[in-house]
Amino acid sequence: MRTAVAHPSRTRQKLLEAACKVFSEVGYHDGTVARICEEAGANRAAVNYYYGDKQNLYRDVWNHTSRLADEAYPLQSTGEEASPEDGLRAFIRSLVLRAFDAGPAGQFARIIAFEMADPMEFLSEERMRVREDLFDLFEGIARDMVGRAVSRDDLVVCRIMVLAPSLGIGMRRFGCHAKRVPHEMFESDPEEMAERMFRFALAGIEDLRSSIRRRDGVGEGGA
Repeated sequence: MRTAVAHPSRTRQKLLEAACKVFSEVGYHDGTVARICEEAGANRAAVNYYYGDKQNLYRDVWNHTSRLADEAYPLQSTGEEASPEDGLRAFIRSLVLRAFDAGPAGQFARIIAFEMADPMEFLSEERMRVREDLFDLFEGIARDMVGRAVSRDDLVVCRIMVLAPSLGIGMRRFGCHAKRVPHEMFESDPEEMAERMFRFALAGIEDLRSSIRRRDGVGEGGA
């Protein structure tokens, strides 16, 4: 009886790990239950028992891989004396390194790429929550950097400047257009690429801040 009690937890963990691997490699549609069970060394009855159906398993994979990514590559700077610039650097670094990570911590970025190309309707709430959290965090950083005079349109410009290229790396690496991207791009050092993208974003935000001050008649020394 003791062995029977311990075994189910291992089976569920194997199913989850196998599903994370399969869904991040081939997406939801091609990630069949049969393929996941083969990877886990389990039978279909185990999926039905623990998850009920494939959609519930996919939701668990979404939540699990999201946690792994957040733990490995936090989107926020953790230092007490962190400046807005430090926050921007940490934010960009997190997105870039997630896209380059070939292990479990990078699985969420790959699943996101599949979702952006072919979104699952049943996951719309979870997908929207991640999007809103990402936007809210970035816009907080942008407000701190640009100043109180930043408008909604200004924030949209900032978001396009920073999020489009940062998230685009994952889409180009794992998405349907991956073959069009030079292979050499993904042989670059991810830390170096993240730092370079941070400097580009910083220059763009500083230029936007200067434009806002000129627009509003505020001198360079103003708030």
